[in-house]
Amino acid sequence: MPSLENIGDVVKKSCEEIKETISQKRVEPGDAAEIIKNVVETFFDRLRKSGYSTYLDEYLETEHEKKSKKCIDIAKESIDSFKESNTNLQNITKTHTIEIENIVESSEEIDIPKFKNRIEAFQSDLLNELQRANELIKSLESEIEELQKQSNIDPLTKLYNRKALEIDAKELLKHSNQRNLNISLLMIDADDFKKINDTFGHLAGDKVLILLAKLFKLSIREYDRAYRYGGEEFLIIFNRAEKEDAKKVAERIMKLVRENKLIYKGQTIRITLSMGLTSHQKGDTLVSMIERADAAVYQAKHEGKDRLVVR
Repeated sequence: MPSLENIGDVVKKSCEEIKETISQKRVEPGDAAEIIKNVVETFFDRLRKSGYSTYLDEYLETEHEKKSKKCIDIAKESIDSFKESNTNLQNITKTHTIEIENIVESSEEIDIPKFKNRIEAFQSDLLNELQRANELIKSLESEIEELQKQSNIDPLTKLYNRKALEIDAKELLKHSNQRNLNISLLMIDADDFKKINDTFGHLAGDKVLILLAKLFKLSIREYDRAYRYGGEEFLIIFNRAEKEDAKKVAERIMKLVRENKLIYKGQTIRITLSMGLTSHQKGDTLVSMIERADAAVYQAKHEGKDRLVVR
């Protein structure tokens, strides 16, 4: 871990490099956005080169999640407010229409047909606007649903992320405890993944993770779910599946991974997996199930890797 004492030097060098870049060309008013972009990129590049990449990436990811959540919350509040206004407007329209009709019908000096036509036209236009607003609400709700879905997806592998795992597991375990449904949990760890990164580079490591994700998706049922738990660790939840059935799927995945080697820049990358499988027991939480599965993965690693341990 780099010393935090040299952060001042990083900032100083970044600023010097930024000033030098700006002084090398004449700055036009329209260049402001480009300059700001270069400032940010220069500073972050310096930080990464100084060994702060891990902490920086974690910070950026956290901030991204915060902003995404805030965006969703604001949009939800807007839609709720829009719905309330819409309902109120409909009620007001109906009420005033009845009142105006009563006034018109009780008056002898007003041109009743003409006045009624005007009121009906007003009401028609207003209701058309309300219909348009309803259509907009539906469209916004659809966009929010898609945004929520994207916030639950791991950007690299396109599998569900840990946030989605916590949400899904809470619901599944609730039903399992109430109805005694069978749930199995499979934890998967890519063997020697650090060695793959060190030997072939991080881009190759990313391609390995993407390949594994595709193979997981091919192997599970529509109502089972695969998650990227973190780094090279994955988790699959089998919904309403006996342990033996989940075991067969796990063994099929292992076989599929062995047979699908990755060719990267003319070099062959062979991949194996260590797996831990467990099934839901009375009183289980997501944490307790993961702990058992993780212990099984540890045992698989200790016994030579490329194997499945059931607990």
